[in-house]
Parts: sequence; structure tokens; C-alpha cells
Amino acid sequence: MAIIKCPECGHEISDKAPFCPSCGVAIAGKVVECPKCGKVYFSELSECPQCHYKRPVADKTPIVENNNAVNTQETEKTTEVEIVGPKEVNEPKKVNNEQPVDANNPEEANDENLKTPRNSSRNNKIIIGAVVAIVAVVIGIGCYFYYSIQSDKELQAYNYAMASNDPQVLQSYLDQYSDAPEAHLDSIQSHLDLIKKTQQDWTNVMISNSKSALEDYIAQHPDSPYKAIAIHKIDSIDWQTAQQQNTVEALELYIEQHSDGEHVEDANQMINSLNSKTIQPEERLMVNSIYGGFLKSLGDKDEEALTSFVNPLLTNFLGKTNATRSDVVTFMHKIYKSDVKSMAWKSLGDYTINKKNVGANQYEYSVAFSAIQTIVGQDDNATEVRYKITSTLNNEGRISDFNMIRLAE
Repeated sequence: MAIIKCPECGHEISDKAPFCPSCGVAIAGKVVECPKCGKVYFSELSECPQCHYKRPVADKTPIVENNNAVNTQETEKTTEVEIVGPKEVNEPKKVNNEQPVDANNPEEANDENLKTPRNSSRNNKIIIGAVVAIVAVVIGIGCYFYYSIQSDKELQAYNYAMASNDPQVLQSYLDQYSDAPEAHLDSIQSHLDLIKKTQQDWTNVMISNSKSALEDYIAQHPDSPYKAIAIHKIDSIDWQTAQQQNTVEALELYIEQHSDGEHVEDANQMINSLNSKTIQPEERLMVNSIYGGFLKSLGDKDEEALTSFVNPLLTNFLGKTNATRSDVVTFMHKIYKSDVKSMAWKSLGDYTINKKNVGANQYEYSVAFSAIQTIVGQDDNATEVRYKITSTLNNEGRISDFNMIRLAE
């Protein structure tokens, strides 16, 4: 069996198909292939319609009927019949010249009896020929519908297999439709090979359990049925890394890489927990900036700057409860005695900081550190005094409690 193109419509069909399923023209035994150019055309043509190659004409074979050889160009001959009558006279008569037969005429009756077998034989041949023709037509129609149905079933199976990622479905098609169009078989085989390679690559990735291997697999097989599993495994690997590092930076990196990840909520909870316990570098800088600015403005006698660092109402300031900003300004002027020429305050930076969560991402800081007060007298002599300061910063970054103790020399 070979796949050819229908000479009528160009549709690809089997050379054994009784009819073309596309245009219905008869195919089996009705077409030939040009030995010169390979063109398939109807055998009733004497030459190839493409290259005009004339194929040899086969000799006509005599047809044998009733064991008598009859020439293909048989001409009707008159048959002479000898009639034997009562008078023992053998008088030849030409059948073609006989008049209508009279039932009472023995000679005519005998002549009619002689002609009956030949007419009956011809009638039988006509009937048989008609029956054969009808049977051929019925068989042809049946074959057409059979091959049409088979073709439809094959096409449905092909479309179903191409849409599937199950190797068993694809292999079943190849086993069941081994005589399908070559283009279909090639497509199914290619699809099957790709699925097998995808499965092998996935097996290798699972064995390695590497994040980079999983990412490479997704890049190479974006439509793989294992893509969701690969994404899940990458998410799990990154989450495990963030948990092991247990830092705000690591957890924030996980959220950045997996904004819709499976552990985003857990990561945020851990960040809040860490933030409530751990002083981040930026928080330490904030504390140093606030207390450094407060002490500097205290030495510069800058009322406006000084009051900007304190809360309007302090729970405690140097032993006074519910102190105001005015109390802070009063303290600044009080320490500038008449014999003081200048004064400077400096933090030693030895901060001990504790934080307390007072709201959503809002914290209160308890701070303890050392500071040096340098006093220059009118006689230009400098004196240094050390203090231990304990204070509180509220969630707005202002001093809400302030106390200090002078340390012994």
C-alpha cells in the first residue's frame, strides 16, 4: 500500500482505496503512475498529463463466450437454420428476414423455438450484468463510507493524542493506527519523544534536588506538566534557607522572590517577631542621631533644636513627672552658671537598646548610654564630667523619658 495524491482533487489517499474520501472518484485499479515523472493519473488516459509520456497500449485479449472465440469487434452475422418439414425439403431460411410467426404454422413455430435459446441467453447476460453493476456500486458506496468512517475515527484519535501528555495514549495511537497518514504518525512520534525526554529530564532534576536545576528545567520545559511541582520545590528550598538564616534580610528576600509564595504569611510573622527583639542597624543609627542631636543642642544653648527632640509631655525628666518642653529648656539654662564660658556634650556611643512592640510595625526603645560633659570656665580651664543616661524613645522618635546619673571620677 502506498500513499498517493488523488488525480482529481490532490487529496492524499491510499492507492488501495476504492474511492477518494474527499471527491469520491474511483481510485483502486483506475490510476497509474508515470514511470518518467512519477505523476499519478487516470489509467484511461493514453499519456501523462504532466510530462506527456505515452505509455504502451496493451493488446486486446479475445473474450471467450460459450467456448467459442468471439472477436472484440464482433459483427452481427445472419444465422442460417435448416428446417425439416413434412416434405423432406431442406430449404434454408434467413432468420433476419422472417415474418411474424403464426402459431398455426409448424415451420414458423419450429423456427421460433430455435431462436428462443439465443434470446434467453442474451437476456440472462443483461440481467447478470445489471446485477453485477448494482453489486459493484453498493460495494463501492459501502467501501467509501467505511473508509470515510475509519478516516474520521483516525482523525479524532490523532487530535486526542496530540492534545494529551500521556505516553500511553500516544503509544496506543501508534499501535492502533499503524496505517495512518505518515504526517500523523511522524507528529505523534515526535510528541511522544518530547514527552519521554521531559520525563527523563524531570527524573534527573528530582535526583539532584537543586534549585538551579529546577530553574533550568522550567526554562527548558515551560509547558511541562511538572512545572507546578518544580515551582513548589523552589519555594520550599528558598523558605528553608530563610528559616536557617533567621534574619529580617533573609525573610524579606524570600518575600521579594516569592510574592505569592506558600510561606509569605509565615515570613511576615517571623519578621515582626525579629523586629520586636532585634535592633536593626538602621534603628541603631536613629538612636545615635536623636541623642547626639539632643546633647549637641544642649551644649549650644539652642532652645528650638533642643525641644524638637523631646515629646511635648515627658513621663519623667530628671525626676520630675509629667514634665514639659519648658522644663527641658529651664534645665539647659540652669547648667550654664556664671563661671561657665562654654559647654559641650558628647555621647560615647555605648548604646544598650531594647525595643518593645506597641503597634503594627511601631516600637518603643529603652536606651542606656554614657556621655561626657566638657565645661570650659571663664579662666579657660576645661573640666570633664561623665554621666550614665537612661532614656526612652517613643514610636514617633521623640524622647519621652530622660534621666542621668553623674559617675564618680
